[in-house]
Amino acid sequence: MRQVLLWIRDHKLSTVGLVLVILGCLALVNLSKRVHRLKPRAAVSASAAAPGASAATASGGDAKLTPSEQAGTEQNARSSRMRSEFEGATSYLDFIARALSRPQEGGKFYALLAWKRCNDLNQHKGIAAEHAGNDGFHDAAAALIADIERRCTGVLETYADVQSLYKVAMEQRGGRDFLLPPDGRGIVVPAQRATANADIDAALKTGDRWAAAEALQDNADFLDVGNSAGDDGVDRQLHEWGAEIVACELVGTCRGGIEVSLHCVGTGDCAHDDYRDVVLAKVPDTHRTVFDTMLAGLHERMGLVAGRTDADKP
Repeated sequence: MRQVLLWIRDHKLSTVGLVLVILGCLALVNLSKRVHRLKPRAAVSASAAAPGASAATASGGDAKLTPSEQAGTEQNARSSRMRSEFEGATSYLDFIARALSRPQEGGKFYALLAWKRCNDLNQHKGIAAEHAGNDGFHDAAAALIADIERRCTGVLETYADVQSLYKVAMEQRGGRDFLLPPDGRGIVVPAQRATANADIDAALKTGDRWAAAEALQDNADFLDVGNSAGDDGVDRQLHEWGAEIVACELVGTCRGGIEVSLHCVGTGDCAHDDYRDVVLAKVPDTHRTVFDTMLAGLHERMGLVAGRTDADKP
């Protein structure tokens, strides 16, 4: 034993090195035992690893919508079904009867929108004796207007004005229509400056492009966008024209839609099949710069890129 102690005293560095080697071996053995006991991690899916994935999904858990998100998704799906029925209806009178009883799908709003379409057609009724421009577009426009007239059969005879339809809509049971503004603002009674932005925000929140377009046109006069022409009357007119452009972009009807078709058939001016060109032709050159800034402001307010329809949004 004494000889061992004497050897350690004479070989201190060697002794320290030997001790470190032994401790290192023990540490490796202990680590290997701990790793062996670990459970394998579940693989993370490619979608979970994508930017914007929720923390729950990225960690391998199931991503779940909150109750409000789930309700919003279901609401948008219902609104889409109602919109499809409106756009494909062969009889607006029958459509109105069906839609009124389905407010949870936006049915009352679309019933009123169908009435407005028929009323707009009635206001612009008549075919110009002659036309200039694109013959093919004129024929297509005349066919579209004739089709809308067939769809509108009996609507204005049954509901003489929008107030009479609104009264029926409010008497129908089924709950609040999530697309219809409170008190029918903008549809039955005039929109108000105090509620203009709130009504547009509410319409945008529904995710329904027709509701957004209607809210914009109803409230365009009250929006503070772009530069002013310095004349309230001129500003209102420029805002209304700008809203017509953005509204047709929102619903995707600028090219070959009802608005430009009514213009072609009613006035005989069929040089353009895009309603934006028709509206821009109304803007005086002296106010074009002011109008352009207002139009840019309306596009920004509604979340649209200038010249791009809602269907083109990425």
